[in-house]
Amino acid sequence: MQLQDFLDKLHQDGSLYVYPRSAEEAEGTCCAIILAGEEKEKLLAVAGEKADTFAGEEVDGIKLCGLTTENAKALMALFPYTRPVSHKDHPFTMGLGDRLGLATPGHVRAMEAYAKFGVFPVLAQQSIRELTLTNRTFEEVIAAAAFGVFQEGYKKGYGADGDHLKTKEEIKYAIESGCTMITLDCSEHIDIHAAAFTQAQVDEAYAALPQEVRSLYEERYLHKELPVIGTLEAEELRRIVLVFWRAIDHARECYAYIESIKPYPVDFELSIDETRTITTPAEHFVVADSLYQAGVRPVSVAPHFSGEFEKGIEYAGNLHDFARDFDIHQKIADHFGYKLSVHSGSDKFSVFSTVGRVTHGHVHVKTAGTNWLVAMEVVAEHDPALYRKAHTFAIAQRHEAEKYYHVSTKVEEIPPIELESDAYLPEYLHLPASRQTIHIAYGLLLQQEWFQEEFFAFMADHEEEYYEALVRHIGRHLKYLTAQM
Repeated sequence: MQLQDFLDKLHQDGSLYVYPRSAEEAEGTCCAIILAGEEKEKLLAVAGEKADTFAGEEVDGIKLCGLTTENAKALMALFPYTRPVSHKDHPFTMGLGDRLGLATPGHVRAMEAYAKFGVFPVLAQQSIRELTLTNRTFEEVIAAAAFGVFQEGYKKGYGADGDHLKTKEEIKYAIESGCTMITLDCSEHIDIHAAAFTQAQVDEAYAALPQEVRSLYEERYLHKELPVIGTLEAEELRRIVLVFWRAIDHARECYAYIESIKPYPVDFELSIDETRTITTPAEHFVVADSLYQAGVRPVSVAPHFSGEFEKGIEYAGNLHDFARDFDIHQKIADHFGYKLSVHSGSDKFSVFSTVGRVTHGHVHVKTAGTNWLVAMEVVAEHDPALYRKAHTFAIAQRHEAEKYYHVSTKVEEIPPIELESDAYLPEYLHLPASRQTIHIAYGLLLQQEWFQEEFFAFMADHEEEYYEALVRHIGRHLKYLTAQM
């Protein structure tokens, strides 16, 4: 069957809508994403020689297939551009965590709107925490991205990030699922208490370390003229070693493990940002150099920058201090040849111009929850009743949600919703306290049957509104990031 004949046959059924950019042909097989019936069920229509590799129900010579992980694998085999790939050779990359499995078409359209900057999207990005809260798997996250890419006919490539993984078991799971990027979270191996030790405590704890550990770091770094940061005195070096030496060993072991099991190119990102303390330039350098000496070659590194990068709201901190410190961190990254990675990058518009200017577009920026918030903005605008119920539930469950995320806003700062008109509801997503409350409650909401039913039915009816809102919001991120490139 030729592609045009395939499309003509689909269009004959007045109950079907065919996504026009999805129609493709390869190896004698035609495929397209469609909406079927009054319930607007999204399906993959397939006909031709490879149709038997897809699971579905054949109707009048065309197989109608669910958007399952198995069908995604068949799609990726037939159309390789729908498979995630490494982004190692792309200077400007952006992580776009889609907790709903609905956002990829909007993300793709945002990338296309800013195509002149060559932004490579990591469309599939989830942590184990996010998977648990949303009851999804890495394979399902990647499948949603693959179908979204196919729906939009996007052929420029995308990545898949197993985000904030902590163990070899989690790494193995992510790679076996198809992730092309591993973000290693070393927080459980960073001794944050040592950062606050008195000098006497530092000396005592350092003396208790194995002799080979102390000798290694002293020979490399003590009283040496080091690139970017200059010299390190004994006190500073000892504290750095106490805080980070186990994390360095863990990163080295995990990197070697990735290299030993990966069946395809995998980008390695080191995360040392999941702490309450700011990463100093000296700490960054010692960690990076120690790993470099061990043969570890990260594509990107995420320090804990100065100021507060809280979920879903603007940056809080001194912009001058941030710019000064960020510049030094960039010099360290340049020295070792990797990108800085800005985590919790959603909505940090005040620092984006600095990030773009200092990195010259050689940077990785991660967003996640903001895409869920955009969806809730669409809900607030078009379904006030659903938003009110979700908002009330989120406030009631705020304490439970705080077990998963650190936020500084207070529920008491949120104006009572029962006193506000429907027209005002979208403004709740612009109030920091309300925005964070909705942000961190996503998992608890998505676990509620009533919310799932109403929310996903709403999103099916307002698909284009969601895409347009994402283009505006993610586009705003890109506009600020590229303003001074």
